[in-house]
Amino acid sequence: MFNKYYAAVSLVLLFTQPCHADKDPLPLDITGANGSLLQFKSWHQHGGWSDIEYKGPNGAFRIYDLPSEQGSSGIGTVISSDEKSVSPDKKFLLVYRTVFGDVIDEQGSAVNSEQAHCEAVALESGCVKDVGSVFQCDGAWVDGKWKVTTGEIFDFSKEGLSPQRLISEVANLSSSESRSNSLRDLIFMGVPSYMACYPPEKSISEYNDIGFYFAQGGEHLLAMQIYNKLLGLAPERVPLKLNVADSLWALGKQAEAKSFYVSYWDVMLKKGAANKVPVRVEERSR
Repeated sequence: MFNKYYAAVSLVLLFTQPCHADKDPLPLDITGANGSLLQFKSWHQHGGWSDIEYKGPNGAFRIYDLPSEQGSSGIGTVISSDEKSVSPDKKFLLVYRTVFGDVIDEQGSAVNSEQAHCEAVALESGCVKDVGSVFQCDGAWVDGKWKVTTGEIFDFSKEGLSPQRLISEVANLSSSESRSNSLRDLIFMGVPSYMACYPPEKSISEYNDIGFYFAQGGEHLLAMQIYNKLLGLAPERVPLKLNVADSLWALGKQAEAKSFYVSYWDVMLKKGAANKVPVRVEERSR
């Protein structure tokens, strides 16, 4: 299992599978209790896989995938694990996430940096939650819960940030970019995995706000991942129509955006609220 000594000394050897010197480790498949599958593909030189896909009863999606239309940030993520890290009931898998890249120090110089995290994946749903620092991965499964060698107990069902708490974490930040960047850090597992933790049908308003914050910060691809899910749950929600239209327009999909602008405009007219319609709506509806 995970070992504190190796965590401190080597980010690569902790989970590296046996392999020949001239070959990268093969893809890793982890099967859960309900027949779900977690696939680790595309081995990276930083000592982990960069393409993680979950397949379960409710569909398939990539984990740790945060698309951005703003180009590469220079920050990368790799994930490591092994079959020994599955809980005895096959409901959870402990993984080791390494974030690497150049950061700017106080002198304005680029410095290569790595941060390591210990996380747990619910194999029944694809939900990922943060356990803590890499040293929290040193422990054992006890009665379906992770017990760290220092004595702390990680109860998957009680950990994590709900959509309501997410909003409270970022709402008071001073700029749109800061809110969006903070949300990217907090939803590190990717939108589909986060929604597996907190079903959107229970928090439609909060998810709409999260999407709006992403869009305000220019992260329209992430915003649309949220909006597309909400459209299937609340297609007549008026603020959602406008938010979807704005993000589609920003992504260069003017034809699709126009239909949402028109729909929003029609609803607002029927409500007698034409004076509250932003000017851009009428301009983009023509």
